[in-house]
Amino acid sequence: MSEANLIDFLRGLAERPEQCDRLKDRSKDEVIAAAAAAGLPFTAAEFNSLIWELEERLARERGEEFNERFPLWSLLWGRYYLEFLVFDLMPSLDEIGHRAGLEHKP
Repeated sequence: MSEANLIDFLRGLAERPEQCDRLKDRSKDEVIAAAAAAGLPFTAAEFNSLIWELEERLARERGEEFNERFPLWSLLWGRYYLEFLVFDLMPSLDEIGHRAGLEHKP
């Protein structure tokens, strides 16, 4: 359930860019607290595990190495990591058809 909360939270930020803008330079703990306040709690460990897994999955699907030269990370220059997750990682996963397992499950 917490992984679904994380996905829902990131997708929700894409729909509310002003909220993403307010959170983009906050600490991970502050972002997690904002998610919990929005009714979508998840832990730092869940965040780390799921995001790493999703980045690895995307790299594999794109036929790329998941290392310090992962091409999508170049999108981070001049941006915050949260912006990358919300506006690049999530849409890229949707684009390659990896919606399964990323949907909110009631």
